[in-house]
Amino acid sequence: MGHHVRILRTLSGKTIPIHRPEIERALAGMGGKLAFLPGGEGEHIVMPALDDARECIVCEPDALWARNPDERLLEAMIELARLLGARVRNDDFETFRSLDECYLHPDDREAALAASRPGRSAPRRARVIACLKLLLLATVAAIALYRNFQGPG
Repeated sequence: MGHHVRILRTLSGKTIPIHRPEIERALAGMGGKLAFLPGGEGEHIVMPALDDARECIVCEPDALWARNPDERLLEAMIELARLLGARVRNDDFETFRSLDECYLHPDDREAALAASRPGRSAPRRARVIACLKLLLLATVAAIALYRNFQGPG
């Protein structure tokens, strides 16, 4: 499972759809950096310079999203979001101002708080750290068992 990055537009916690004509106008203002995938009926946006259709933005009525975008695609998503009056957010509810700067948008505060409560789905980083700790513990246990059953010399 990868991480998803979304271009979304919200107002007072409500999602505002991003329509195709708006996307077309925004893409026209990007000098060819992003374009609809030819023959894709407007369902995917790609970076022609990457020449890799796997690096794409999927267009859905409530948001545009990409799975595991590289830095070039993420940067282009941030530019596209600005042109759409939208923002780019990851699975941890971080909204990107740039590749190096994120913040918690007011419309995401409740969802971020709910995700961080005990007994609820923890933020992605916390889950990854917990999995790594468990993997380390399992590795140490496996080594100990191996040495125990190996016997003398």
